This record gives sequence, structure tokens and C-alpha cells, in this order.
Amino acid sequence: MALCVATPWLTRALLLYEKRLALAPIDLRGALADASVGLLLVGLVGLLLATQRLWGRVLSLTLLVAFIFSSFAMYEFISVFDSLYAFTHAGFLGDSTFLGGSVRHARHPLLVLSITALAVLGAVWARRPASLWWRWWGLGFAASVFGQVAIPTSYTHDEWRERHAIQANLGIFPPSVRPFRVAISAEVREVFRGNLDGSRWVGPLSNRPNVLLILIEAASGAHLPSVAAAEGVRSSIEMPKLDAIARRHVLFTHMVSHQRQTNRGEYAILCGDYPKLLSDQSKMSEQVYAAARRCLPEVFREQGYATAYIQSAPLGFMLKDQFMKKAGFEELIGDPYFERSYARTDWGVDDKAFFEQSLARVIELHEAERPFFATLLTVGTHHPFTIPDTATAERARTRQERAFRWADDALADFLGDLDRRGVLDDTVVVITSDESTGLAQAASATERLLSQSWSFAIVMLPEPMPKRVNTLYAHVDTALSVTDLLGLQHQAQGFVGRSWFRDYESPRPVFSGNTYARTAMMFEPSGSAVVCNESFQSCSRSVPLAGLPFGPNREREPAPERARQLLTEVARLSRSGHADMTRAGAIDLLVAERVSVPAVDGKKLLLGGQYLRVPGGTTLRVDLDLEIFGEQSAVALHQDVFLDDRLKFQRKAFELRGGERWRLSYEIGVPQDGSHLVVQLYATTVAGEGATIRFHDARLSMIAGDVTSDGAVVIEDEVSSPDPR
Repeated sequence: MALCVATPWLTRALLLYEKRLALAPIDLRGALADASVGLLLVGLVGLLLATQRLWGRVLSLTLLVAFIFSSFAMYEFISVFDSLYAFTHAGFLGDSTFLGGSVRHARHPLLVLSITALAVLGAVWARRPASLWWRWWGLGFAASVFGQVAIPTSYTHDEWRERHAIQANLGIFPPSVRPFRVAISAEVREVFRGNLDGSRWVGPLSNRPNVLLILIEAASGAHLPSVAAAEGVRSSIEMPKLDAIARRHVLFTHMVSHQRQTNRGEYAILCGDYPKLLSDQSKMSEQVYAAARRCLPEVFREQGYATAYIQSAPLGFMLKDQFMKKAGFEELIGDPYFERSYARTDWGVDDKAFFEQSLARVIELHEAERPFFATLLTVGTHHPFTIPDTATAERARTRQERAFRWADDALADFLGDLDRRGVLDDTVVVITSDESTGLAQAASATERLLSQSWSFAIVMLPEPMPKRVNTLYAHVDTALSVTDLLGLQHQAQGFVGRSWFRDYESPRPVFSGNTYARTAMMFEPSGSAVVCNESFQSCSRSVPLAGLPFGPNREREPAPERARQLLTEVARLSRSGHADMTRAGAIDLLVAERVSVPAVDGKKLLLGGQYLRVPGGTTLRVDLDLEIFGEQSAVALHQDVFLDDRLKFQRKAFELRGGERWRLSYEIGVPQDGSHLVVQLYATTVAGEGATIRFHDARLSMIAGDVTSDGAVVIEDEVSSPDPR
């Protein structure tokens, strides 16, 4: 049972060592937090062993193993995001893309297995605790709790260094948002409107140029060496070639990204609307089954442009196959398109292979009669950082650093190829990120938190124009800015923000959230930032001594009441949506009618990653009708449904052969409100080199009513053989 304390201590030590952090007094508070949580579990295990029953021993072992796995899950999460995980993020563990792309690439699998084996042995040999044991346990638990109370918290260090994840989750309160509309109504209206009152310094461009939007997964302004140096910081992650390109074109150095997840960042960029600043179902998901917001691709499509969305990851994850169609993209290209790779995970191919194979499609779009708007999203710089094991780069120490250098080289080659083919002669290229991984070597926790909202934007015009803009702008401005640049400002109704290509007399604040750190932020024109937790019970203002929004050497002071009120109200209004899916009728679960399943791909996700909210009293209905094509081929299928991380229905793996057709329909009752609804379907070719699955139907329906039972009822489950004719 000593493992209950030793395991979180071990993972904490690994984090401090791998992040090259010097020990500080606050780390003692973190160690005591680990001890208190571990000892609490020890006490619970002791009570179970005191029953002297087999079920008590089995349950105690289950708790021990679960705690070990959760401790290493916390380690993996902090390694990537520098934040404590929230229980709400556990829903991703049910998604095969997430599991294959990230969880499978755990850093210390042998260590986890070894500690788990020790836990099993310890549980087998453990005896009933004696009375003296309980006294020592009580003394240790009291000492660990008292030590945490005695050591003050620190705003200069990350939360994970002073708390345990379980403590942090138990301390989260639902956001209590108070309206202050009367006092700050003018400021709020300015936040949620499109402002084109400034004076132009470029544009509008004539001759209907193409537009190519490139999103580099998780890239930060800190990753461009010249931008970082101007801010007084240095990042171990560098993209020097992109930095050199930026210096020859229009560079926006102080670009704010609004959230830490791709579906939230892409929504803000493509739709010109703030994502939800607080943790909740994403607006991208809501757009799938609610009234669609008019987004930038739709504006271009209406103007006669060809529109294409290209990413190497599976399009079904986060409902992108549904959302991107509703946003206005005519063509969607995802994982199956990319046959070659230098490295590959379940997230997709590496960035070099991605750009090399995307090049051909971009050139085809350029050579067509219509102008085009295309969006490219990379994935190689997402954990576990998809690069060949042989990839090296000067001064790149970690896999993450090498992945960004690999992406940097690949992007530079891609842009060079476009230039040689004449594509850049009549194309506007916008390069930014979907979110920001931030500055790992920050001087304080606050600086690191703010850097996780620090992006950049590079605009390459057909006639190159070197210009550096240090004004505070944001991703939410993207749609309005692009339409303004092309003279389509009259088509930009509904887009909020300001145009990057105009100078404004009065500055404005910009807002962001961090769902991993559970905070909301307001970046002020002065360079200061107001930071609040999601309950808005704790707010402070971070003031940089040099006036740089993301710079070091910051001072903390109480947040002014008016600034706190403004941030609170904007966060409340950004939560609009809350769509009731029962009013949407039947929803297609898959856009593609035919899906190929090559044997070399192994287990493949066909449906999944929806994470939808379900109102109480609803009946869920799923209808699947699919057919297998491929001579002498066989496909193993597995279908299940999770709601709030609980399995609600499962059709275990079974085989269908070429020519066979499967019809499945069932209903599930949902008496109480639920979130994170996931309908999943996996396929694996188990005979032949590959198979094609044709979907005649793949629908999800939510039927409002007065449901009292949560049981599942199968309406049809039938496999039909091929027609002998």
C-alpha cells in the first residue's frame, strides 16, 4: 500500500526532472498533497481488507490499479499541457483515435507495468490492519493535511506543483456567472460586433485571388525566434525557417488564440465567432445539429470559389466531417487520402508527407477555372509528435522540439514548391495555428498560462509586403480580416472582431479561455491580463513590467471590479448555444457513403468522437445499414455507445464477408441529462488486402419524451447474405 504514496511522488519527480525544474518550497506542498490523497486511498483499502472477504480484497486491488493508472495519466497530461487534468477529459479515453494517437504512446510503459505488478503482489499478501497501524495512518494523514494548510499557495508556479489532480477536481465549482449588463453594456456590444471603422493600410485586392489558410497544430508565437526575442523570452521549440518567411511578409506578433482544443480554435478562425471560454460542449459540435452559423468557407462558396478542407487526421473525430460541410467546404480530404508517410500514428501522417501529398491537390485547385479557398491543418506537432525516429535537428533535444523542426522544414519546402509553380502569384497565404502549446521555459506559471494563448499570423500577399504588426489581434478576427482584404466586407455579416488590415484609433481587449487550466483571460491593450478561474471566485491582474503582453518579469495585483465584470459577462455570452438536439431530427453520423479499410491500417475508426449533450427524457435511436465489398475479404466490426463515459450499448466484434449486409437499429432511454454521447463503429479487415464498406444508412435520432428507463432495446439486428444471382 506504500505504492499509493510512492506512485504520485515518482511521477512528480519525473516531471520535475524531465522539465528541468529546480526544486522549490512549493514542491513540498505538492508532495504533501500527493501524500494526503494517497493516504486517503490507503485508509479506504485498509477498510476493505478489514472485511476479510474476497470481494474486499478484489475491490482494494481494483482501486490500487486504477490509482496507479490515473497517476501516470496525470503525468502524461502535465507533460504535454502543463495543467492538471479534469475528470471531464476522461471521455476521450473512449475514442479509438485518441487512444491510438496518444494513449498508446505512453512514455514509461515498463515502469507502469512494474508498479502495477507490485500492486497486485501487495494486494495478494496484504493482511488486515492492526489497531497500531490505524494510529500511524491517522498521524500521517493529519500531518500531510496540516502541512498543506501551513504552506501558502504560489501564483508564480504551476498548479500541478502544489496540488494533486483529485484535489483540484473536487475543488471545482460550476461557473457562477453574474450578469453586469447595465454597467458594461457598451463594452460588451463592442466585443461581439464586427468593426471595420479603421483606416485601411492594404487592400482591397482585385482579380479575386485564391486564399490558402494553413494551420500549424499547436504552434506559438514563442516558436518564432525573432518574435520571442522581441518579447524578451526564448523557447526551446523553434521554427527558424517559418520565422525567416515571416520577416519577408506581413507578420502579426501578438495574436491571441482562444482555447486549447483544435475544434474550438478552428471554429473561431473559420466562423468569426468566439468559442466558449468556459469548459462545455464545443460550438463546433453544436453547429452539426443546430442552425448553422454562416462561416468563412460559405462566404467564399457563395462568391463562386472552390472550397476544400485538408487534414491528415480522421475527419470523423470531433465531428469535422459534419461541421466542415456545414461551414461551406465542398471537398473534404482526410486520413485515407494520404497513402505515403515517413511516420504515422492514429492521428495521421507526419507533416512532411502531409505537405508533399497536399501539394498536388492545391495545384489542381489552382489550375481549375474557379478561384479557391483551401484550409490545411497539420497534425505532426500534436502529441505523440509524429516524426521518423531517425529525424534530427540542431539544438532539438526532445521529440516535441524535433517535430516542430520537421514541420518547419516541410512547410518551407511546401511554400517553395508553390512559389516555383506560380501558385503564390495570385494567392493570399495565411499561416497561423489552431491553438498554442505555449512557452515551456516560462519564468512563472502565469507567464506560461498566458503563452498558451499566444499565437501568430503570417500573411503572404501576391505582391510581397514586409510589415511587422505588434497590435493585439486575435483568431476571432480572421474571417472578418480575410473578407475585408478581398473587398468582401459586405458579405461578412455576423463575423465579430476587427480587421488585421486596418488601423484603429482606440484599442480594445481580447478574450481567451483555457479548458485544461480551467481559466478565462482578458488581454488588455496595455499588455496586462486579467485572469480568473472558471468560477470567477478568484481573479487577478498580471502586469508585465516592460508592457509586453506575453513577456516575463510580471507583477500580480487585484483585478479591478469593472475588468472582472467585463470578463465574466463575455464568458457568459460566449456560452450561448446549448442546442437541444431533440429538435434537430435525424443526424447523419457519417458523410462518406463508401469507406475503404485497408488491412495494413489495422483497427480503423469509422464513427466516433461526437461528444454530444443529451437532454433528460430523451430516447436515442441509432440506425446502421452497411454492406461489405471486396472479393474474399472479411471485416470485423465493433459498435458501441457511451454516455458520460458509461457503456450503454455494445455489439461485440463479429465478421462480415464480401457481399454481406448488416442492418442494426436500437433505442436507448436517457432519463436524466447527459453529456459526452459517443456513437462508435470500428472496422478491421481480417481477410484479404482490404475491403470497402458502403453505408446505406448511419443515423442518430433523439426523440423528446418522458423516458424513465435507461435500458436498451434492439429493434433489428440482421445480417443478409449476398444475392445468389
